[in-house]
Amino acid sequence: MGALCHFLERQGIPTTGISLVREHTEIVRPPRALWVTFELGRPLGIPDDAPFQRRVTRAALDLLARTDGPLIADYPEHIDEPADFSGWACPINLAPSQVDSLEAEIDRLATWYDRAVAALGRTTVGVSGLDMPAAGKLVTEALNGHLPTAQALKEATDDLRAYYLEAASAFPDAGTPATRKKWFWDETKLAAALLALQPRLAASDDPQHKILANLTMIPASERHRLG
Repeated sequence: MGALCHFLERQGIPTTGISLVREHTEIVRPPRALWVTFELGRPLGIPDDAPFQRRVTRAALDLLARTDGPLIADYPEHIDEPADFSGWACPINLAPSQVDSLEAEIDRLATWYDRAVAALGRTTVGVSGLDMPAAGKLVTEALNGHLPTAQALKEATDDLRAYYLEAASAFPDAGTPATRKKWFWDETKLAAALLALQPRLAASDDPQHKILANLTMIPASERHRLG
């Protein structure tokens, strides 16, 4: 999007945007960007909170009056995620003794994902064009040294993360977005695979693999898990 903003600006069209990954925005240097500290996938902040989302949107649009870009403005409001994880439990055991592969884990979540889609009437899964077993196979092959293009891997892992978190939202005790995120990074084989894959991508000679490894594959809040 940053590159597109540069193109539009050259045509005389002012642009603004919202940044969720500051490091990426600092590299692309779009004409105007509002940096927010919200969870990836939630550029407007709190779900179902229209006044909050309007404030974020207004702050981004107010940057159109600025002519001193490229610039990154910090949005002043932060979201305090709930810290109490008590009382939330996954109704299926995804421990290694129960699930021996990423493919099996993906399969066991299928019913919960279908329930989530039926309840919500929508899904954010689908950008890769792959079904989830095929996306999981792509990750497994990457771990085995057969790296696909960075774009294909990014789209597959984005779809898988969305699949897991949407499935978890249908658990009998679904908890909060924060507890589901904690479950994902603490307990799933997919998260373990992504953490294992990151250093291999970072060591690749392909600059796009390096960007994926260092900027987008592992959220900043989870990078402490990297060895």
